[in-house]
Amino acid sequence: GLEWAVGVPGTIGGAVVGNAGAHGRDIAANLLSATVLTGDHEVVEWAKTDLHFGYRRSRIKSEIRSQKPATVVLAATFQLTAGNPAELEKKAAEFNEYRRRTQPPGASLGSMFKNPPGDAAGRLIDQCGLKGTRVGDAEISTVHANFFVNRGHARAADVKALIDLARARVHEHFGIELELEIELVGEW
Repeated sequence: GLEWAVGVPGTIGGAVVGNAGAHGRDIAANLLSATVLTGDHEVVEWAKTDLHFGYRRSRIKSEIRSQKPATVVLAATFQLTAGNPAELEKKAAEFNEYRRRTQPPGASLGSMFKNPPGDAAGRLIDQCGLKGTRVGDAEISTVHANFFVNRGHARAADVKALIDLARARVHEHFGIELELEIELVGEW
């Protein structure tokens, strides 16, 4: 079921919008439908097929990017499979422990960039020597380079400067354009 998601920061609504995932799984695998408030102020139920899921994207995320009025996820219905409770708890604990070992604690935005095909954004950023790089109180994590952390009072402009730096360096070294997994809201 959803044991892979134990410890993933965020909300169910955000997970549906971004098709959150980890360990080779994602929200779309178990979602049946979502009740949403559309930009036209209608409450409707969308089936999974209506959401047009892809890697870290959905119809809702595409609408946000196209500047349409925001659709808000109000509820989600999942199809889960029965399993041995002890085995599921063990799997969930393993996923959670892996997350604790490989991702920074504290305030972060989660994964900053989508993984490019056949590679990992964090590895590319790390290979550019950017772990620990700071702008103001925003830092590229020393634990996992695809996580940008707040070391106190980071401003949005600090995070954006790190995003631009990481993108430029990865493109310069590898010829790869990193695509944001997060959404920048407002004018940049």
